[in-house]
Amino acid sequence: MKQWLLAKLILIFIIGIFFNSCIPNSPNINPEQSPTPRPTPGAYSTAWTIMIYVDGDNDLDPYAIQNINSMELVGSTDKVKIIVQYDSYGYAGARRYYITKDYDQENITSPVIEDIGEVNMGTGETLVDFIRFCVKNYPAQKYSLILWNHGGGFKKPGSLQKDICWDETSGDDALTIPEVEQALNQSGVYFDLFAMDACLMGMLEVAYEVRNHTEIFVASEDNVPGEGLNYQHFLENLIASPNMDSERLARVMIDSYISHYPFGSTLTLSAVNSMLLSSLTNEVNNLAMAILQDNRTSKEIYRNIITRETICFSDVDFIDLGDFALKLLGHPQVLSSHVKYSAQQVLNQVANVVLYNRSQGNNSYWTLNNAQGLSIYLPIYTQYVEKYQNLQFAKNSNWDDLIRHLTVGGYR
Repeated sequence: MKQWLLAKLILIFIIGIFFNSCIPNSPNINPEQSPTPRPTPGAYSTAWTIMIYVDGDNDLDPYAIQNINSMELVGSTDKVKIIVQYDSYGYAGARRYYITKDYDQENITSPVIEDIGEVNMGTGETLVDFIRFCVKNYPAQKYSLILWNHGGGFKKPGSLQKDICWDETSGDDALTIPEVEQALNQSGVYFDLFAMDACLMGMLEVAYEVRNHTEIFVASEDNVPGEGLNYQHFLENLIASPNMDSERLARVMIDSYISHYPFGSTLTLSAVNSMLLSSLTNEVNNLAMAILQDNRTSKEIYRNIITRETICFSDVDFIDLGDFALKLLGHPQVLSSHVKYSAQQVLNQVANVVLYNRSQGNNSYWTLNNAQGLSIYLPIYTQYVEKYQNLQFAKNSNWDDLIRHLTVGGYR
């Protein structure tokens, strides 16, 4: 009897091993799983390594120098390491800097860790190499990555091919949002905070694409002034309190950004909880299906709500998701109770996902004070950009079907 029991236990153990080996461990299979485990708390003496990918190889180069000099007003410490890869428009090549403190606001005086020569900052390989370099040489308990350059949401105005980090001396190449996600995945690093210091990147589609690779995503729904983030202020706060968590750092980053510019300047910046983006996407998908199935409300009413009543940004195809849901919820001409219910669920989820959001001023179309933190692509009278279908959000939802249902602008 004991032998039979022993044999049974051994069999159960073998079966357990077999089934565990069949459980997928890829982060992209389980959308809520991190690509790599975070460092064990206390494993490293450095609390934060801040990686800043500064693509100055374009007309923003003067601002790149200005921003790096503002970082130097703070400098790295034993608890916070600030590492910059800067590709300059004037200097033929890129350099990596360990940012140290100085008060020279004309010249970058931080030591050059590595001169890597001319590189294409618009390729994922260059970004992966920078991330791996930082983690290997400056391991920390927490990591933050900031992409610095022009931005266009998921599309670059004009060419419509690229989205962020355009390198003019490399054929005006740039990163698409899927390329950014692939680079983050290949780097094997999970970021406590991932920010885009660039215009129009605060989209649900962009945040959803990188959701597996960061706890908090920070970006702007509208344009960003040339000076971008207030690096001096948020880095000073981090160095004063190096044990602050990622949500607190995001709040400091947002507050310092808003306070850096004159009152009334057109500004938006949001921090998003990546862990809740799948739930929000489910509700947005439900809303899309509800509108598609609404036989009582005309398409023209929906088009008018989108184009005449909902906050849009400097790219008119990008509308504020929360404001859209709010307008649907309160609109007397929307006759479907299903649409109203779905709009309320979207509104609830936006409130959960957006951890912190500040907005002010006016763009060419709207007052932005009531922007709620995440934009979404919904073109009506402009042409639908078909590369949208390459995004995970479009593949995992019916939002692109809603666009086709409502647009009168055609396709390209």
